[in-house]
Amino acid sequence: MSYAVTLSESRRFLVITVEGSITVELARSFAREASRVSGDSGINRFLFDVREASNVDSVIANYRFAYEDMPALGLSRSARSAILTREDDRSHEFVELAAQNAGYLVRLFSERGAAVAWLEEP
Repeated sequence: MSYAVTLSESRRFLVITVEGSITVELARSFAREASRVSGDSGINRFLFDVREASNVDSVIANYRFAYEDMPALGLSRSARSAILTREDDRSHEFVELAAQNAGYLVRLFSERGAAVAWLEEP
């Protein structure tokens, strides 16, 4: 369970690369760090690369993360977040749905190029 927060080559979005099993506790950690770097840099677009990480937490925990933790961490509803998954990994689908229903701009992608294009469009 590790993660890294870096700036994309285009300097238009932050890349959060996660490996291992994702729990809400780990998601709080990398979301907090991404929020901090976003505040420092003024960049409010994110690529969450979870191709090497599956969501192992419960539906209820993920729902609470979207509705309670994301606002408490100061994550802006105007931010744009792409979640890059493996094509065969469905474990992040509820996260996308819960975050969207909570008012966040979040989309799942299985192709990096499509995720980057969405993040870089005006």
